[in-house]
Amino acid sequence: MKTIFNKNHIADPILIVSFILILIAILSLTCNGQSLSSARAREWESGAKSTLRAFGETQLAYQAKNNDLNYGSWKALVQTEYISEGYTRANIIENYFLWTAAFSPPRMSSGSDGSDCTFTAVAFPRITRPPGYLSTFAIREDQVLRVYRPAVGANVWGQNGDFGTRTWEPVR
Repeated sequence: MKTIFNKNHIADPILIVSFILILIAILSLTCNGQSLSSARAREWESGAKSTLRAFGETQLAYQAKNNDLNYGSWKALVQTEYISEGYTRANIIENYFLWTAAFSPPRMSSGSDGSDCTFTAVAFPRITRPPGYLSTFAIREDQVLRVYRPAVGANVWGQNGDFGTRTWEPVR
């Protein structure tokens, strides 16, 4: 009498089960690797957004404490210890470079209220991977955090110094 557990037929199911288990293990590692990468990307983007918000608050504090009501350049913020010494625009945000600019028109009268002063800070990703891996963020004197959402074929550096303001959307 023959049984299905014949020595000659046991190897086939074991081989099939082994193959399926190996395939599942490979797929599991691939999926976990992708979720780990996207989790890291979210962490880096979160750090960029938090740093930009803190930079905006720092600029407001700097403006409130100086007589001209100007925003501070990077150098001025470091010299007055609003930004700790040792931080640079290249190391303040992991995997990002921080570009900053402050503009204060010459004072024509002592009655200036500082409303014509501006600053901009942009966090550019240093990792060059396919589009959508890390986003570019910015903040200005209005304290609205924005993300760069370019049109197809747009250049993140803008044209003629314009970053394409119509492509910057507020972060929700």
